[in-house]
Amino acid sequence: MAGKVSAPGHGGGKRGRLEVTAEPNVIPFIDVMLVLLIIFMVAAPIATVDVQVDLPSSKILPSKRPPKPTWVSVQDDGSGVIRTFVMNDEVAMDDLGPKTFEAVNINTPSAAGDEDQILDTRVYIRAQTETQYKNVMRVMNRLQDRGFTKIALVAEDRRR
Repeated sequence: MAGKVSAPGHGGGKRGRLEVTAEPNVIPFIDVMLVLLIIFMVAAPIATVDVQVDLPSSKILPSKRPPKPTWVSVQDDGSGVIRTFVMNDEVAMDDLGPKTFEAVNINTPSAAGDEDQILDTRVYIRAQTETQYKNVMRVMNRLQDRGFTKIALVAEDRRR
């Protein structure tokens, strides 16, 4: 329990008596917490194990890293002109299939020129909000003409 000292005549209470307050004294609490902190800081490194154990070797091969995703972006500036990009390079609509094939070949080193494996890789299409659905379908058709069958549409996650 803490006491509050005040000069006589300045702040309540009877003459010569100290006024009792309900404010807790937190100084001893802080002292105890600092001592406990020091104890745990000293004891934590002692808890490590110094016993050497020879573990058996693993016969499982590490999993292959997934290929870098290949993006095809579609932009519509509102004037009817459609711009397409493979990764960061602008590509004409007629060259979309071959350029995407080249990008997937670069992004998937495990394919190493294997056309079936390249065409089996997923291609992601991102389209601007204002882009008409028919233009996205044109891009998808160009990719399917080249042989890509795994095409994914990407949308912005607005739940955050």
